[in-house]
Amino acid sequence: MELDFSKIKKVLVAKLRHHGDVLLSSPLFSVLKERYPHLEIDAYIYSETHPMLEGHEAIDDFLLYDKKWKSLSFFKRYIQEMKLLKKIRSKRYDLVINLTEGDRGAIAAKVS
Repeated sequence: MELDFSKIKKVLVAKLRHHGDVLLSSPLFSVLKERYPHLEIDAYIYSETHPMLEGHEAIDDFLLYDKKWKSLSFFKRYIQEMKLLKKIRSKRYDLVINLTEGDRGAIAAKVS
């Protein structure tokens, strides 16, 4: 299936992994922006990896998953995750690129 990037405006790239994995995925943002300069590209990453990509010229916004939420009670964790998913949904992405095999990136793709 070939995508028509002229019709795509907003892209979310999900990489919920650790520092090395996020670093290795960073060229994707540059390539997308270079090839399709009209794209608004956001990154969905762990909050602990945010400093690595902060200031990246090709990234317009960050959606951060805080792994500390895992230590919260079920209810508090649920509230935090729902807030994040609501923000993802409100962005109305045209394309989600999930670079992670886990379920959080897939859920982000589904709700967007």
